[in-house]
Amino acid sequence: MKLVCISAWPMPYNTPILNALTQHLDLHALYMSGDDRINRFVDVWGDEPTFDYSFFWSKTLHSEAIDLQAQFSIGISRRLAKLRPDAILIRSWKPVMLEPLLWSRWSGRATVMWAESTNFSGLMRGAVSTQIRRIVVRQVDSFVSNGSQATAYLRMLGAPARGIVTSRLPAGVASATTSVVRRARGDGVRFLYVGRLIPNKRPMELIQAFKTVRRGLPDATLTLVGGGELEGAVREAAARIPGVRYGGFCEGRELARHYSESDVLVLPALKEVWGLVVNEALAHGLFVIATDQVGSAYDLLDERSGMMLPANNLERLAPALVETARTLDVGDAARRSRALAVSDCTPDRFASDICQAADLALRLKGGPRHDTSHNLTRS
Repeated sequence: MKLVCISAWPMPYNTPILNALTQHLDLHALYMSGDDRINRFVDVWGDEPTFDYSFFWSKTLHSEAIDLQAQFSIGISRRLAKLRPDAILIRSWKPVMLEPLLWSRWSGRATVMWAESTNFSGLMRGAVSTQIRRIVVRQVDSFVSNGSQATAYLRMLGAPARGIVTSRLPAGVASATTSVVRRARGDGVRFLYVGRLIPNKRPMELIQAFKTVRRGLPDATLTLVGGGELEGAVREAAARIPGVRYGGFCEGRELARHYSESDVLVLPALKEVWGLVVNEALAHGLFVIATDQVGSAYDLLDERSGMMLPANNLERLAPALVETARTLDVGDAARRSRALAVSDCTPDRFASDICQAADLALRLKGGPRHDTSHNLTRS
């Protein structure tokens, strides 16, 4: 089977998945970007692409203020005709995916959607948007969804359950590269925030909640890692409020060091489609506190690994931090137990699920079945 995966641009967490997939399929990744600044595979763990790939031009409109991005292009049908895929895999609801979808319908190719959106993850919601997405869903043969909430959203849009393969993204930061920093007697609980410093992620609200926590837990600390429009405000708070530290923008081994030095990840986001930082924190054995607007919280958190709070009631955040600090087991065995929550979130697992969805799409189209049962292992 030849599969063309159409994405906006290279993403670090995608490369290991596509590398696993290309061992078992004839894969070509087509990135809809002409911007040299992002035409690179930013993978700090050294995962270079082993698959064929190319770029195609597009125009991107982006509003940082409302965290909205739309991507447009025209003429990609000719490139797809030259690549001659058996199936295409589209990665988003962006307008740039409309032409490939129409081409696949016209040419009789199978179509798979890699779906990550949830009912609460996007800004573009309403009767018109929902109807457009329902129409798109009817044109797609099968889906590989990222988590139970993405699957629920597809079902709401009319996708049949038999056409959806539910998977889970792998962590982007491996825990094996660092060891947990040992605690000294009397050390307070070490809270951590990782993500963009923008209003939707609510880092400033977390800092305000932490000020309340410090009154009863004077040894607790909060480290914030990331960059964005609120960086100045975070820096100022770190200089003014005891226990608050700003770690700057980090990735790779430097980011892994922050995980290894922390006990609890806090993600108070108003909107988080999945939240790979949850995978990363759990892989390092951290306990996770996330809102009910974080997609991964529904699939990865339980009483052992974390707790979920309502995003519309931040008054519960400070008490949750205090409760966690007073009851958390920070021992090595507990950290290993929490890491089990993401033990099966691997590139091979996701690649296997893509193969299953592509095979389903081909069978629905009446095409040849691609047997992956003997050459892909779900870890």
